[in-house]
Amino acid sequence: MLQLKFKLIFCLFVLGNFSSGLAQKYPSPELFLSQLIQIESYSGCEVEAARDVMEWGIHNGFYVTDFNMSGDSRNVLVSLYPLSLGKPNIIFSSHLDVLSANNLEEWKQNPFGGEIINDTIWGRGAIDCKGLAVMQLYGMKLFKDSLKDKELPFNISFLGLAEEETSSKNGAEFISENFLDSLNARVIFGEGGAGLTKVLKSNPDAPIFGISVADKSSLWLKLTAEGGGFGHGAIPTDLYANKRLIKGLIRLLDEKKSVKFNPLVMQMFRELGDLETGLRKFVLKRINWSIFWPFVKSNFAEDQPFNVIMDNTFSITNIQSSATVANEMSQKATAILDCRLLPGTDVEKFIKEMKRTLGNRISIEILLEGPRAVASESTIFLEMMSESIRTVHPNSHTISILFPASTDNNYFRRKGIPVYGIIPSVLDTELFETVHSSNERIGVNNLYKGIAVYHAFLNQCQNMLTDLK
Repeated sequence: MLQLKFKLIFCLFVLGNFSSGLAQKYPSPELFLSQLIQIESYSGCEVEAARDVMEWGIHNGFYVTDFNMSGDSRNVLVSLYPLSLGKPNIIFSSHLDVLSANNLEEWKQNPFGGEIINDTIWGRGAIDCKGLAVMQLYGMKLFKDSLKDKELPFNISFLGLAEEETSSKNGAEFISENFLDSLNARVIFGEGGAGLTKVLKSNPDAPIFGISVADKSSLWLKLTAEGGGFGHGAIPTDLYANKRLIKGLIRLLDEKKSVKFNPLVMQMFRELGDLETGLRKFVLKRINWSIFWPFVKSNFAEDQPFNVIMDNTFSITNIQSSATVANEMSQKATAILDCRLLPGTDVEKFIKEMKRTLGNRISIEILLEGPRAVASESTIFLEMMSESIRTVHPNSHTISILFPASTDNNYFRRKGIPVYGIIPSVLDTELFETVHSSNERIGVNNLYKGIAVYHAFLNQCQNMLTDLK
């Protein structure tokens, strides 16, 4: 049985000058985020970032738990009280790993420089997901500082996870399978939606915050085509592998996509409709009526944001062949598909239908199948988070959404824990497009407003959760 390993301030740091050094190391949220960005914590190499988070927690009087000490893949918990007390736990979750920063020539700043320029923090992880981690940690710090010696009936924790950008095998999957009893989570807030403007026609300046109550599940597939025929490129045949694979992929891409108004999607449109007026309000609340389709279908085209939540999707992320020179006919060609599936999708049926389209000469191998989970129902925690967002952003509204990507949230949802995904800052389309791309960055003002939302949420918990079980 895996044992929790607690690191307490009195055990690890007995030298006064160390605390003084930490005070200089972490003087402000933006500088702490800058420091985290400077750590190239790729998936499976989170140990240094986790160490900084643990040091920050100890310096600020929190209890720190290191869940796996061996190797460079690391998960860490920063909590108000020791887990050994068994208090019901309100958990903020983020991941400490980041993607690599390819195409360096496209970056305006060093992706791992953490530069702060004109009140903007630049670098890989500024939004996804070290920026969120700093919002959560400093929201906890503000709340803890206001408590003084008051004892609460519940715990609050930050959970920093490993390997979210790859498989989550040594991160959320590892934690959810081994430490749920110790965590004693009553709710988890992880990554997910954020605030967007220009959503409402009747009030385009009002930010709409989408709090995800469900995620699509991930499915990574490897397609392989093998072909016979001549080995020389001067003698093409219908049998060679590259042509067979490309034809199959074209058939997949040309398939007509369906639009599925599942209950989660309809809930989102009804909530949006409640925020509109007149005919638009009426149509949004009944958007699945066939009579309205000619007028709304352009909003679900392939290049529109709503498209990705209306059906199962796939992206061709990699194509390779075995040929090494220009005139060599490849005997094998492969493609990697990143598929994102709606909740409730039958994976076997999905693959069977894809196989029918591709044809028998192309094989399909499952590389990774993410967890499938039902949507989290509305709870008092969701209501309090919505109210906290409106407190910090007075002109805003919140709606429940299906998140089009896959996150760590589903690993905990499938265990029956209510999980909600939110980055509580207003991020315009340009900033969203930097996630997993070049020039990722976040404004200092956005960082502080995110901190204020988490602080407001914890204040509400203190006022309302007097007997949390």
